[in-house]
Amino acid sequence: MIGTTMGIHLSILFYSTIAGLSTILGIIMVILKKNWILEHSHYVNSLAAGLILGITFFHLLPESLELSENAVLFIFIGFLVFYLLENGIVLHSGSEIHFRERRNPQHTKGIVMFSGLFFHSLVDGVIIGVGFQIDPKLGLITALGVISHELPEGVTTFSLLINSIKRKTALRLSMAVALATPLGALISLTFIGSLSKEVVGLLLAVAGGSFLYIGASDLIPETHEEKGFVNAGFLLLGVVILYSLSKIIGV
Repeated sequence: MIGTTMGIHLSILFYSTIAGLSTILGIIMVILKKNWILEHSHYVNSLAAGLILGITFFHLLPESLELSENAVLFIFIGFLVFYLLENGIVLHSGSEIHFRERRNPQHTKGIVMFSGLFFHSLVDGVIIGVGFQIDPKLGLITALGVISHELPEGVTTFSLLINSIKRKTALRLSMAVALATPLGALISLTFIGSLSKEVVGLLLAVAGGSFLYIGASDLIPETHEEKGFVNAGFLLLGVVILYSLSKIIGV
């Protein structure tokens, strides 16, 4: 039992670290000005949207509904929390950010942005931990979803912050956002294994609501940047990859 628990803990830390590194990779892309990557980021967003929505509808929502009869309310809460985080900071992965210019000075905007992004990444780490508590296979699938949107989030985070605050400060805060995912995973280790099925179900519901918001509000709008079927193809490819992987590992 101890060995199994240790293995789960190591898996949580490993995959949350990979997620954090994905965010850092996105930051590096902006620093090195890999324009060809940034110009085609909508393809990455389309693929990530397919993975995120597949995880949401095939795993997180059904699992939460099975574990808790109050899941629907908490799905909505998860969706609403992420909406409120981005209200006034209308954040879209890989794109611009629109501010309420007259209400906040630039520095304040940067701090508000950082706070929202940090909390977002912190929750991602907790989501990975909760997924592994249910089932290591579900944890793996959930981690894949988190990792898939961390790279465009890294691009977004640094791009947005350097428009509001000094470059060095923006880089430090962006790195802090990247480290928030492993930190969230560490926090989850303090309560993992001690939660009731009801509570785990509610946490999965919140995760499902947040993933639904990320996919529907952050990622899918980016797929409309280019007309045609290519973006739709990448979105469907993400769903197919997720579904196929789920069948292979038996989730």
